[in-house]
Amino acid sequence: MKHRIIIIMLFLVTLPSLGQEIKVNAKLDTTRMLIGDQVNLWFMLEHPEGLKVDFPVIRDSISGKIEVLSASRPDTFSRANRILKIRQRLVVTSFDTGYYVIPAFKFRYNNNHDSLLTNALPLEVFGMPVDTTKGITDIKLPYEMKVTFMEILPYIIVLLLVITLVVLYLRYLKKKRQVAAHEEKPAPPLIPAHLIALEQLDELVREKLWQQGKIKLYYSRLTDIIRQYIELRFGVPAMEETTEDIIRDFSRNGHIKEGIRKELKVLLELADLVKFAKWNPVAEENEASQQGAYDFILRTKPVINLRKPVEELEQSAIEEEGK
Repeated sequence: MKHRIIIIMLFLVTLPSLGQEIKVNAKLDTTRMLIGDQVNLWFMLEHPEGLKVDFPVIRDSISGKIEVLSASRPDTFSRANRILKIRQRLVVTSFDTGYYVIPAFKFRYNNNHDSLLTNALPLEVFGMPVDTTKGITDIKLPYEMKVTFMEILPYIIVLLLVITLVVLYLRYLKKKRQVAAHEEKPAPPLIPAHLIALEQLDELVREKLWQQGKIKLYYSRLTDIIRQYIELRFGVPAMEETTEDIIRDFSRNGHIKEGIRKELKVLLELADLVKFAKWNPVAEENEASQQGAYDFILRTKPVINLRKPVEELEQSAIEEEGK
């Protein structure tokens, strides 16, 4: 009987002390936050060793407006005098402004027969003030970072390499064109240039183009014959030059006399008027242009010294007689 009384008294003493030694608490890092920011919600638990206390079950949201982004495992961070201190961290946020109350959470122990509640917590979510007169602006101004020389050095190196490659490539193209121009330079024709030009003029006369009203075609053919002759005879790029360029070249190199040069200028300028200004010359002008082309070729063809071969033949005959 005495033993039963002692056991009952010990149970009555330890039961309230056990309840007093279990402590639960909830706290926020801050009770005010900007919309979309994150704040930590802490659960703190103290209980004696050997007692099992269950943390509350955490869902995806609290009160419908506060979202739970993550929840850590309960962590024992202190153990002294057979008292355990355990904490759990929840990261919460909200995307709606307003004043909310995080309700109390229930910690269960003694096989869910007993429980303790945390304190309720207020949380105010507010937005950034917007000045509608300024339109839409960034929440934060861009942060200007100073660019160092080492950061731009790779770009400078790449730029110098590109410039070097471009310069080398342009030099290569220039050299290639010079070689090609040198290789493609037409070899002197076997037939003298004046014979080719005279034969082409004869063919043009036989076609009778200007007599058929084909004035523009006639002058185009006529000037092409003269320009081709000038290129083959004097090495002047007449096919690519204007009338002024051709006369200027002749004035500089002195290949032909001034009188012939003036007559050539009159002929080429008349042809330019027909081809580009729709000038319609009379028959006398057409005949004069035709005759002027013949005269220009005949007066500028190479001079052949016929006396030299005769002198060589006479010398050879004298030598034969001496033998």
